[in-house]
Amino acid sequence: MIRVVGALFALLAVWPCVGVETEIWVQNELADFEKGTLKKLSVRSDGRLLLAPVFEQIVDTSIPYLWAIAGDGKGTLFVAGGGQGSTSAQILAIDATGKHRVYADVPGMQVQALAVDRNGTLFAGTSPDGKVYRVTPGKAEVFYDPKAKYIWAMGFNSKGDLYVATGDGGEVHRVAPNGQGSVFFRTEETHARSLAIDPKDNIIVGTEPSGLILRVAPNGEGFVVYQSAKREVTAVAVGKDGLIYAAAVGNRSGRSEPSQLSVPPLPIPSASIARPAGGAAPTVATAQPTGPQPPGSQPAGAPVPGGSEFYRIESDGFPRKLWSHPQEIIYAVGFDANGVPILATGNKGKLFRVDSENVWTLLIDAETTQITALHRTPDGRLYAATGNIGKVFRVGPGLEKTGSYESEAYDAGSFSYWGRVATKGAATIETRSGNLERTSTNWSPWAPLNGDRIASPPARFLQY
Repeated sequence: MIRVVGALFALLAVWPCVGVETEIWVQNELADFEKGTLKKLSVRSDGRLLLAPVFEQIVDTSIPYLWAIAGDGKGTLFVAGGGQGSTSAQILAIDATGKHRVYADVPGMQVQALAVDRNGTLFAGTSPDGKVYRVTPGKAEVFYDPKAKYIWAMGFNSKGDLYVATGDGGEVHRVAPNGQGSVFFRTEETHARSLAIDPKDNIIVGTEPSGLILRVAPNGEGFVVYQSAKREVTAVAVGKDGLIYAAAVGNRSGRSEPSQLSVPPLPIPSASIARPAGGAAPTVATAQPTGPQPPGSQPAGAPVPGGSEFYRIESDGFPRKLWSHPQEIIYAVGFDANGVPILATGNKGKLFRVDSENVWTLLIDAETTQITALHRTPDGRLYAATGNIGKVFRVGPGLEKTGSYESEAYDAGSFSYWGRVATKGAATIETRSGNLERTSTNWSPWAPLNGDRIASPPARFLQY
């Protein structure tokens, strides 16, 4: 295996002797490394391996899915979500040391949205009973009832007004600090699916099913800044540069309801997705829902036809696609301390950093089903919440001290003698070989190189 102690651009060249022929195995592209197993490493789209940010679990909850995370700006984080069949949803408070407690129980199946006002008061939006609660320690009281089924997102403007994105009427409501509110903007869509507020108090709204990204001025005048090629705009965000960023998923010609897993799914006895390689469709085994399903209730592990796209709307209104993936679902968009976009995805929990228009990095490959929400604190620390099971992680700011990469098994086709290895970067390399396609048993032990020569015994298969 490769144990990386610094930045690495790896090239592995192996000369197995098959009869009188010589073959060379080269690994130096992202697609090569995606076939193996990364541990505490990141990999860039240009094939460079890097030490990953520390991904530290700080809370393991008993909540099946966490859908929202927010902070009071004073060191306390709030997380909430829900589970199938629940009659109330817990909100947890996490202090700066990582200790957590139940902050309050909120009536309803799940909390989809959290927001904190400038006084540090917490508000929670529930689904599928669609109410906004003002939450204090041990108490949740109805603050506003939009008469909607779903509350997807919430945010405060600079004047302290709360904006609420709802479904299935596709409305955005404005609520004054005294709890008096009304419809502020009708999207003419089924769902106002995501919401953010820019420095000028414009409301940025993402919709479903037409995949619209709208900018709504403080006077209520709306303008579609972009219609994506996808069905559901699952996340919108405003960068420190003031530009709009948005993520959209699913084919517009597909489902008749939001495809993101945002209402607790049916229990899944087993689900697996093959790691994408060469554009092949994943193999999925899941339980299937029966009867009418609420928006977003797709089972965990089921692919979304069409995958995801991520956009930036330039200052002149030009929409630019920065990233896309045929299988990954983008659940949330955040930013690192430098303002670089971070994408939280499933159904195999990953964090992607979009470094530029041409380069992106698979930052974290987590052992979880979905990374569902992101929050950056005023001191620049990034936190991630997950689903199945609900956990909270701190992302960085430091890097792992070491990491490792375990390659796929190379099949030489017949019994072979191994040659030399050439690499670029700081790494220690070990290999093992065998004549069984499965690498779990009955292979030779891991062995370091002898200079630059492979010390593993001749065989059909090789792994590094």
